[in-house]
Order: sequence, then structure tokens, then C-alpha cells
Amino acid sequence: MAKIITIGDLRGGRNGADPPLSLPDNQCVEAVNIDHFDGTLGRKRGGATAVSQTGGTAFSSGIQALFRHIPGAVETAAELWAVDGAATPIVKRLAGSPTWANVTMADSISTAPQSVEFASFNGKLFLAYDSPVDYLHVYDPTLGTPIVRRSGFNTPAAPTAANTGAGAYAAVLRYYRVRWLQLNGTTVVRRSEPSASVSFTPSGTGTAARVTQPAAAGEQETHWEIEAGTDNSTFYRLSQTAIATTTYDDSAVTTSYATTGTLSVTTGEQTKWTSVRYLLTDGNRLLGAGSWESGGKNSRIWFSPVLGSTGAGDDERVIATTDVENWIDLNENDGGTITGLGGPVYGTIYAFKYRQIWKIPPTGNLTTPYLPRKIADHSYGCIASKSIIVGKDNAGNPALYFLSPNGPCRIIVYPGGSAAPQYLGRDIEDIWADINLAASTVVAHGAYHSDKHQVWWWIATGSSNDPDTKLVFDVLLGTFVQGDRVRGGWYEHTGATAAARCSTMMSNTLGATMSRDLKPYIGRASGTLIWKTDTTDLDDAGTTFQAYVKTKPLPVAPLGQNVQVGQSILLAKAASGVTITQTLDRDFGVETRTSTALLTADASETRVIKKFEASDLAQAGTVQVQLGDASAVANNWVLDALSIPIIGQEQR
Repeated sequence: MAKIITIGDLRGGRNGADPPLSLPDNQCVEAVNIDHFDGTLGRKRGGATAVSQTGGTAFSSGIQALFRHIPGAVETAAELWAVDGAATPIVKRLAGSPTWANVTMADSISTAPQSVEFASFNGKLFLAYDSPVDYLHVYDPTLGTPIVRRSGFNTPAAPTAANTGAGAYAAVLRYYRVRWLQLNGTTVVRRSEPSASVSFTPSGTGTAARVTQPAAAGEQETHWEIEAGTDNSTFYRLSQTAIATTTYDDSAVTTSYATTGTLSVTTGEQTKWTSVRYLLTDGNRLLGAGSWESGGKNSRIWFSPVLGSTGAGDDERVIATTDVENWIDLNENDGGTITGLGGPVYGTIYAFKYRQIWKIPPTGNLTTPYLPRKIADHSYGCIASKSIIVGKDNAGNPALYFLSPNGPCRIIVYPGGSAAPQYLGRDIEDIWADINLAASTVVAHGAYHSDKHQVWWWIATGSSNDPDTKLVFDVLLGTFVQGDRVRGGWYEHTGATAAARCSTMMSNTLGATMSRDLKPYIGRASGTLIWKTDTTDLDDAGTTFQAYVKTKPLPVAPLGQNVQVGQSILLAKAASGVTITQTLDRDFGVETRTSTALLTADASETRVIKKFEASDLAQAGTVQVQLGDASAVANNWVLDALSIPIIGQEQR
């Protein structure tokens, strides 16, 4: 009687690191362009479709950065932002329409457009990039004009003061200084630090002291604020004057400054953001880390005041007074520089260096709102900020995924605390061994595809300076085993969609109302530059790809004996006209036998059972099976199980 070997579950994913014969029965040596979202042997991954580039100035030189911006609390108003690689990079947005529109940049992107970082906060979109000036930048949709402007203001030069008119305005010493303002109606969007003060004593024969505005900043300021005081220490606001009016006449008696004026904001409370490299928000504050400026602090995290602290541009300022400093330093010369920010998860921020991880929980204390604590040193860190992804684990706990120098890792976060980092990458160490950590354009980036419960990472391998390989981790199928290791759940995706310079999640349907269901979008270095992936397309925007799964070598007979292998039988999802190719490899390459099965239903069945004709083998000790496409082809399939009859046995 024939013995049947059934391969019914390969959801452990690929394992290219361990000796093939040692693999568990649910793992395979290769899982290329498949996953296990459906089918226990494998499902061919979705394809991709090109996103229209209609509207605005044509993109060129590849898409360098993508981001999904939600300007408020309504996800159907989401916008897709893109940055290209032109000599002066073009920035465009797709909002309320499938048509792109140019965004004016107050300061162009000087270098590394692939490193532009984004954060949606308080209805605005903040952008961190290398520019000719030491500023963080921001897009504020409430002001009407689609412009990315400077966040905060430079400090004004000192004003001048002089006598005006004829009269008897008292000759009393006073001091004047000014600030720049941007008002939206009566709301202060942003305010500068005060200028240096100028002392002035009226002649006693004029009608007022005329204060003249210094040269305007040219940073979209709408007003200038005049402050006065009698001791050069305490100042009071006298007026908020439209920027087009360049003088202000002060005819008030100095004793009225304190009674009719408004006490000035403390110096240091309106410090502008520096040009940080990385951005994050915890919902109440904006956080930025690192610096694009020479000599800047590369292990410092800045943070804004809590929204609503003053009602005056809290998101566009930091505090640097004598008693409050809105920054945290993480050992400037230890563990490398900050390489990214992650989270928040349960309100906690995580800061990554190349060889360290810091947990930064909130304290509830307004003067010391965060308390940093190092949770990993040397063995864990992060190689690229855009590889840091918030997702879930197989139990539904929030998890922070990231790429360390040694491979993929995660931190599982529980309410009130977090576990130590876990290493995910043992099963793909053969692929990771070829990563190009010195890639000059992009080393890696990633996205969390929640509908498929998958983490997608694109990495540059070999001599490539752009990602050319996609690693996919199914969070439901990865299993914690021992120590700090997680095994299983891995796939390798190749082909055109693996060559992506950047990625983001964005609405599946683009239009006046953006859909709530999301798909991974990628930016490419050439050709049609933006694609939506994991679609029902059977190819990658016109380029076919091959998908297959390859089992470990199966010992079909005791060592030193041979058996005859009968014709195998496949259980699969019915798919009209789709051909599955089976390749049997006998005894590690002694013989290869290829056969096919057509998945067309005989009637109306949803699953089919098909025999691979002429697939039998003789004198086999081990058999390795590859199932899927014989070559790149436009199709889709789902495979459930394969039965292999073992018919006889003979002594060698």
C-alpha cells in the first residue's frame, strides 16, 4: 500500500539560514513573491498599478519621499505628498482629487531629498529637510496659499526711535523692542523672539516717540509687535501693527505701560525650531531630533510646548528660558547619533541611535515632561529612520518594528511598560548578509500593511544604492521561541515593486473623498514613478513576475534506501487558465522532473484537486518540491496542499 506524504502547511515562511534538512515541516527554503494571507502553501502576491502624475510640474529623477498627510481628524481628507529628485526638487500634493498640484517651497531642498521627514500635527504638515537656512518648515492649509514656509521667525533687528511732531511729550527714558508676528484673523500663528532693545528719551518738544520697524524678515510675517518698558527688563506690548505700516507713534505716558499694555512674553519662550533631521508627534507636542546644521546637536531631541499652552503658535516654537529647556540630550558621543524616532505607543516615544535605543515616556510634569531611559545598547539600534514602523504582534499588542545593523527587530509594548527588543531576522540572515549598509541613496524604508497584517521592508543589497529587495514579515505567523528571538513568517518579494526608493500607506481610492482602506504606495527611481501596490493586477504595472514556494528536502525513504514517488496531487483555489508548475528535485539534484497542472474548475467548484501528470520518480531518497510559476507570468493563484504518494521501497 502506498504511503502518502502531505505538505499542508508552509505558513512558517522561508528559512534560508538553517541547514535545509533541519527546517520544521511548516517552513520552506524559498518563498518568493508569495504570502499566506490565503492558502496554507502560498498565495501569489498582488500586483501594482501606476498612479497618474497629471497636474503641476512633471516629476523627474525619481520619487525620493512619499507621505500621507491628514490635515485634521478626518481620514477621508488625507493628502498624498511627493518629493522628486530634480536639481531643485519638486514637491507636489494630491488633495481632494486624483490630480497633483505644485507646492511652493519658501526654501528649496538643498541636498538629500530622500531624507525629507514629515509629521502631521495640529492640522499642519511639518517638513524636516536640508535647506539653505536653519529652520524647520511647515505647510499650514488654513492660510490658503499652498506654500511650505519657515516655522517660527528669526529674531528681528532692533527698531529705531525718534521724535515726531511738535508738543510737550515728556522727556522720560524708555526702551523699545519689536517682534514679528503672523496672524490668522486675531489668532497668533507664530511669534518671534524680541529684538534687541533701543533706548530713547523724547526731546520734550514733540507729540510722540516714533518707532520705526526694522527691515522685514520676508518670512510671511503679517504684523510687527511693539513692546516698551522703562527698565530694559520688563516690557509691555503696545501694539500689533500690520507689516505694511512701518512706523508706530507712542504718545502714552510711560506709567500707563503696565496698566494699558499687555505684559510681554518671556524671552526664550518663542525660540524657533532649528533644522532637525527627524520628526514625530505624540499628539500633544511636536518632537524633532538631530540636526542638518554643521555643529548642531545630533543626539538632542527638541519638543514643542503642549498645544494650548498659550494659544500662540505652540507647535512652531520651543522654550529655551533660564528655567525651562525644551530638549533632551541622549549622550552626544555615545552609541552614534540619533538615527530616528519611533512611536508613540501608549504615549511613549522611542529614540534610536545606530547602536542604542532609548525609551522616552511622558512624566506629566510640565517642566520635565519626558524622562529618557536607555533600554538597549550595542546589540540593538536602527540603520534608517524610515524603517521604524508601528504595528502589532501576533497577540494584537502594539509593536515597534525597526531595522538594526544586524537585521529586523521589534519592541512589543504593553500598557505601562515594554518588553526588551526581539530579533526577528534569523530566517532571512542569508538575504540580510547581502545588505548594502553603505548605500548612498537609500539603505532601507518600510510600511505596515495592516489589512494584510504584514510589515514590508525594502532594502538595498549588493552594490545597489537603492532598495532592490522587499522583505515581508507576517506578524500573525512570527512566533517567539527563546531568548530574544522570533521565528517564522518571512517572505522575499522581488521584481519591479521591490525596486522602491520610498513608501507610504495611502487611500486605495483617490478622489474628492479619499477612501479609508489603505494600500502601500511606492516611489520609484525611474519610469512611471509612483505605484499603488497589493492590487488585483496580475503584474507590476505591466511587468510580470514569477512567484513560487520551494520546500525543504523531504526524506521519503530511510537513509540508504530508495522509493518510487508517484504522481502528486494538488489542492488549490480554482483559477481559470492558470497553470501551476511543479519541479521535483531528486536527491539534491541527481534528477529534476517538471510537470504542470491547470487550475481551471471542472464545474462550479471553488477549490480544485489536480494531478501532476508524468511527475513520478524512481529511486528517490529525498525529494524537494517547487510549486508556482515556471517563469514570470501574469496570473494569480492560491495553493492549499500537495500530496505525494510513496509507492514502493527498495534497498540500495
